[in-house]
Amino acid sequence: MENHESSQIRTLSYIENEDHPVFGTLVEQILHLLNSRLIFSDIIIHQNSPLMLRQPRGLVAVSDSPITKEELEEFFEVIEPNWADRIAERAFDRSIDLHTARIRANCFTFQGKKRLGCVIRRFPREPLALAGLGLHQDEFEFPNFTSGLVLIIGDTCQGKSTTIASMIDQINKQRSGHIITIEDPVETLIPQRKCIITQREVGFDGDVDSYYLGALDALRERPDVIVIGEIRDAQTALEALALAESGPLVFASLHARSTELGLQKLLRLLGNSGAQSQALAHALRGVLCQALLPSLEGDRYHLATECLTNGPAAVRMLEAGDVGGIRAHMNASGEPGCHTMNASLQQLLADDKIGIEDARNATTDRLGFADMVLGGAVDRRGLINRSQRRAQG
Repeated sequence: MENHESSQIRTLSYIENEDHPVFGTLVEQILHLLNSRLIFSDIIIHQNSPLMLRQPRGLVAVSDSPITKEELEEFFEVIEPNWADRIAERAFDRSIDLHTARIRANCFTFQGKKRLGCVIRRFPREPLALAGLGLHQDEFEFPNFTSGLVLIIGDTCQGKSTTIASMIDQINKQRSGHIITIEDPVETLIPQRKCIITQREVGFDGDVDSYYLGALDALRERPDVIVIGEIRDAQTALEALALAESGPLVFASLHARSTELGLQKLLRLLGNSGAQSQALAHALRGVLCQALLPSLEGDRYHLATECLTNGPAAVRMLEAGDVGGIRAHMNASGEPGCHTMNASLQQLLADDKIGIEDARNATTDRLGFADMVLGGAVDRRGLINRSQRRAQG
């Protein structure tokens, strides 16, 4: 058993944790947490360690009681009857409805397969309202597009899937059509409203073996909107571009730190050829790059975004392969449909919602952020003093 007494991870107080049962199966404990008032994004479970929560300001232990191997095995049996064979090969994911909650569980072994572990991420049972995400007004136009490619960019665990689900559901509310999603795994379930929804899962026992094959199948299924959960490789990138050129509206996510880095990555996957640069320049409709930042109080996350809506100047830059010019274009722009991450961070700082160090870590343009602080656009001293007062209070 791990010595939790030596851990520097804080344990929730009795008042914070009054809803959590001391006894009960692991499934019951997880359900209580999912239905509690506690703010967290993930539950982290290690054999012989207490349940941990990832909160906006870091990890906390739910209690001092360790989770046993038998408890984890019982939970794995609930989400995957064939778990022992699956986990012997490698870690596996499962997205399931657990009574009133929808979760994705990643189950694994560690320490030479001597211990079991699991990370649980919770999702809304239905897409969140687009207006409640904290998006900039520029980004509300994305669901109104009817063709082309929309990229949702950001680091891992920055809410990209949530944003895409909300945009897709907005389309679902305002016009009829066939929406096909290709996800690994299927996370938020999208209800049928004005659209027929086909959510296909990538994986060993899913609906399709890869994003590429799912994208290849999609065009034969008469789609109006296609979602590619992640562009991971050259095949998927090429197929996403081909789909966007063929008529449907295509949403795709990409792991990248900023708009220009995301476009560079996509062009690299496409082969960095002049022909592909031209094709991307004319197929691309918009790019949304996003980051989630902890509030000053540490009780929620705030969304910061930057947005590029493809206009004549951006088309010329992409045609020439001048992705580096995109940042200067966004900074200088009074171009409709464009704003920078720094502008979004500046507004959150001015509204006293986030701390300056978190903003500095989230910026996609560190030099521009430093100039913004030094130039007085951000009251650095006042922000730091407010952050310190809140931390002390």
